[in-house]
Amino acid sequence: MEKKKLSYEQSCQLRALVQFGGVKVCDIIKDTERFPGFVGIPAGTLYDHAKKALDGTQPHDKRQLNEGRPRLLDDRDLRGVKRQINILRDQEGTFTSGRLQMFSTGAKTSNSTFRRYLRRMGYGFRNTRRKGILKKKDLKKRLKFARKIKKLGLGDEFWKTGISFYLDATGFVYKRNPMDQARAPRAREWRKKDEGLNFQCTAKGKKEGSTQKKFMVAISYNKGVVLCKEFHFRLNGFKFARMVRRDFPLAFRLSNNPKSKRILQDGCPVQNSVRGKRAIDKLGGHLFCIPARSPDINPIENFFHLVGKELKKQALERKITSETEEEFVARVIKTMMEFPVEPINKTIESMDKRIQMIIKNGGQRTKYYRVVQK
Repeated sequence: MEKKKLSYEQSCQLRALVQFGGVKVCDIIKDTERFPGFVGIPAGTLYDHAKKALDGTQPHDKRQLNEGRPRLLDDRDLRGVKRQINILRDQEGTFTSGRLQMFSTGAKTSNSTFRRYLRRMGYGFRNTRRKGILKKKDLKKRLKFARKIKKLGLGDEFWKTGISFYLDATGFVYKRNPMDQARAPRAREWRKKDEGLNFQCTAKGKKEGSTQKKFMVAISYNKGVVLCKEFHFRLNGFKFARMVRRDFPLAFRLSNNPKSKRILQDGCPVQNSVRGKRAIDKLGGHLFCIPARSPDINPIENFFHLVGKELKKQALERKITSETEEEFVARVIKTMMEFPVEPINKTIESMDKRIQMIIKNGGQRTKYYRVVQK
């Protein structure tokens, strides 16, 4: 049977039958003798037109007016959740959904429903951020630093050749089974998209059962890695000064500008200690310090991120299921020393963009920080 279209007159007649006559649409479809004018019209069309109001104001379908079931957590409960989040942030640095629910709303809802409310509040179960959130004074320092750089007119050439090398210490976690560690999921926590941990906390939880191998590393434009030394001790001003006297002369000679002897480093108290500065001064070096909590201004942080990815890739591709500490250290050093120069150059060349983005964002961290944290 050929399908027919419903005219305006038929639509009004149908709505009158259903809404005022009490006739059901299914009866109109079945009783062709009583309602011959609707024969051949698709059932979906009849149901759609039957819902429309005759006066055109509101739909006849009462389901459209249904407000749904009442909320399980009201505004007062949600305010309690926000207060408890701040308490757990101060006490523990992070929280689980179950722990937050226990202290805030109890057993009012299931945990899955409670997690749905958390997502509506802007929280998600995301990868853990290793750096704390920025205070107002941190934003001011970062903005002041970026504006000063712009005022001085330090361009690409300064970041390439004006800085002899970019310096920082880093650590890589050693596991006996690197392949198993590479497959393991990363630590996650409930946080907002751009939220870090609290001001004091710089890492999530403790690292029981793991050994961290620490390295002092320096990179230079067009030269790659010019310094990569492992150290076993807890770094302080005296030991850092000894490291400067022993390893920095060669690093300066291997850098792209041995005459400049300018070092870019972060606000680490050890690296900026009196003894450390004196040791660098005796070598004729000059410090170029960046503000605290600013890993997005130091390109070497992005280099460490790339090295970490390469180490995981090696563990998976080579199927390294057993490795001693000495073998792990040798693999890390080899990976850094043989790392391609092009990616290192690319991170250094982005320094101008980083400075501009900090000014544009009012001191907030840039996309280069998110790359480090992924």
